[in-house]
Amino acid sequence: MDVLFRNQFSAAQIFAAEPGLQSQVRVGFDAMDSSASGAESGAGIATSFAVLDAFLPWRGWPVGAMSEIMTDRVGCGEMSLVLPAMARLSQEKRQILCVGAPHELFASALIDAGIDPARVTQINAAEASHSNKKQKENLWCTEQILKTGLPGMVLLWSRNTCTPEVLRRLQLAMMNTQTVLIHFRSNACMQQHSPAWLRCGFAADDVEIQLQILKCRGRLLTRPLITLDRAAVQRRLYAQFSADKALRNAVAHGMPINARTSVDDGRLIAKQPGSHTLQ
Repeated sequence: MDVLFRNQFSAAQIFAAEPGLQSQVRVGFDAMDSSASGAESGAGIATSFAVLDAFLPWRGWPVGAMSEIMTDRVGCGEMSLVLPAMARLSQEKRQILCVGAPHELFASALIDAGIDPARVTQINAAEASHSNKKQKENLWCTEQILKTGLPGMVLLWSRNTCTPEVLRRLQLAMMNTQTVLIHFRSNACMQQHSPAWLRCGFAADDVEIQLQILKCRGRLLTRPLITLDRAAVQRRLYAQFSADKALRNAVAHGMPINARTSVDDGRLIAKQPGSHTLQ
């Protein structure tokens, strides 16, 4: 039977449970422009979608900067976009925090995606995050956690519109870190200015993921529509998990080891400024 992964803490509890974390949090922030943070192109955390990694200047999710994914509703499959990166980071023993997720995550589902559940912490998941008070707490908690520079990835869901000041504080908290911040927001926020380096509109069905690139620092704003083969990546994640399990068994029993290859598919359709965005 699947057991629900309940590694959850409130903003206060996370510091109570880890006193050393609070001592590393910097209070306040320096009034610096976000453009001073890092290079516009360079190493990122691979998304594992080949066509998306080829398009992004960082060859993956930008490190030390915020990325925004806009959806028409929460829980519409948006996590399928970040599961490969989560798997990579968890295998590197880096911590992943999910703040305000629409649903609690099952350990079995994480394992099937190649993610170590012990590396994933959930804060204010499910119904607890719907109120404005909880969203403010989630935003504050995310900012403090980002300032430590400890997590490999932070996933943040916010239901309501964030003020420009809040968005700026999140981006500033990312400076000089090796953390990836993925901020899931509503489609209603598409027209709001944001310091995020990457902004995408998201839509998905059982077969494909469609990303409308709204902003990509270091790229001309052609607003391309990128279509990703969701099924291929899901098959690869499962195959990778099975291969890793087989590899561990082979090593344990002194058996021959076969190299594995990855699969991917996708396409990019150039859209000129002013063309329609995802519905």
